[in-house]
Amino acid sequence: MERDHISQLQPLKICNGWSVVLNNLCSEKRMQEKCELLILQNEKRKAFIKVSYENNQYHIKVAGLKTDKIYEDESFDEIDQLLEELEYQIWSVGSGVLEGLQPLSQQIPNFLRLKIPADWTVDYITLKDTDPKTLEANEDAWLFDFNQDLLQISHKTKNLLLDVGWYPEGDPAGSYGIELIKNEDWENPLEDIMCTELKELIKQLDYIFMKEMKNEY
Repeated sequence: MERDHISQLQPLKICNGWSVVLNNLCSEKRMQEKCELLILQNEKRKAFIKVSYENNQYHIKVAGLKTDKIYEDESFDEIDQLLEELEYQIWSVGSGVLEGLQPLSQQIPNFLRLKIPADWTVDYITLKDTDPKTLEANEDAWLFDFNQDLLQISHKTKNLLLDVGWYPEGDPAGSYGIELIKNEDWENPLEDIMCTELKELIKQLDYIFMKEMKNEY
């Protein structure tokens, strides 16, 4: 069931600070008449995003944490429309627009879309949707997009930290390093995986999330 759940989840482009409270947002059309699909919470921005399905429509609501204030409340017939608005709100709210900061004017960065199940928090992400196999050795992307600090996602209740980097930094001959740490024990990682392809990185991340859902860590 868990493997199927991970494979069916809709990957999302997400930024720092969001915690996944609930994630049943799948790429397939919903069959239930009414259900909650996704709840994201951002403590720093004091806001949450909720996606639900009702009356053959997808609904997205952006509201304040511990307040009754609603910032956005929209409905869409198709999931593609929903996803465009959802990713915009994730990045707009995550960038501080609700606190009166500058609205999101630039394009959402080309970050890798991830399938993140419930109870994980994105602490840090700069992981780009750039396949190292497609780059020439002299391209600038090696300097900017392939360093040791690409992704950190934490599971607070299980004290897990998922860390992704590129080693050695900026080296076309390097590889992605994936570590899963429990109780801050970096000397004895639960997972320690190296891979050179983006699709393999995605596969390994899905595998780790699936194992966590099965309480194997």
